[in-house]
Amino acid sequence: MFIELQSTGLSELLLLSVSTLIVLGHNLWLVPRNDEDEIAIATVTSDKFPESESAVKAERIASFRYFAGDDPIEIRDHRVEGNSLVAYLPSTKQVTLVALDLSPHPIVLDADKFAGYIRSEEAEHFVSPRFVTNQTADPQRESYAKFAKVIIDNKAFGMAVGQKLEIVLQSNPSELEVKGKLKVKALFDGKPIADLRLSAGAEHLHDGSYSSHAWTGEDGLAELEIVENGLWFVRTHFIRPHSNVADFDWESFWASVTFRV
Repeated sequence: MFIELQSTGLSELLLLSVSTLIVLGHNLWLVPRNDEDEIAIATVTSDKFPESESAVKAERIASFRYFAGDDPIEIRDHRVEGNSLVAYLPSTKQVTLVALDLSPHPIVLDADKFAGYIRSEEAEHFVSPRFVTNQTADPQRESYAKFAKVIIDNKAFGMAVGQKLEIVLQSNPSELEVKGKLKVKALFDGKPIADLRLSAGAEHLHDGSYSSHAWTGEDGLAELEIVENGLWFVRTHFIRPHSNVADFDWESFWASVTFRV
């Protein structure tokens, strides 16, 4: 059972019945929808890029910013449209990058579901030895936060905006050759993080699922193959034991960056 809690009342975590709404965890992406008069940025929640299965709730937004220069400007004009929360930016601004941070949110997973989720992320080394598949039977309590960026102007490819978990391109997508390598860096609290799996995908490739994976070294760097032009993403996930052991077992972080090649 995979339960997403709509309340932060942690005393309720283990009192929920099996009839509680069951949902799947999803990636978070920012997808640009440009026209002549404005720039629309859709928040996409799904595992099939760039479609969205549910709209981000406004109350979960910790920070929603755009950059037109070095200083961030808060985004306040957004509304739900279908399965997406869409933000509108003036096209008169020379927007280079947009960043979204979602506040931590609690979930509980049965041990077997947690094991499957960890296997799917190839993150067993981050949860061992506290959690061992087929040995740990207790439900696992997790707090997760999500972070997404979209690069509007590829000249801003190397900009870091200070997200808790952040992917920073080290190559300008406009200068990439098809079937070339995109160098990226993963940062946690602003520092390189090793042994993270980074995954890449594109709008019209493999039905929106991942097309390649790479793992970061001690310098946080990895290279991913780019095989066609179009709208691309890179995403990653990091999980570690939670410091608040009374209420949680784990805290996880999801990050993505979207860009056009």
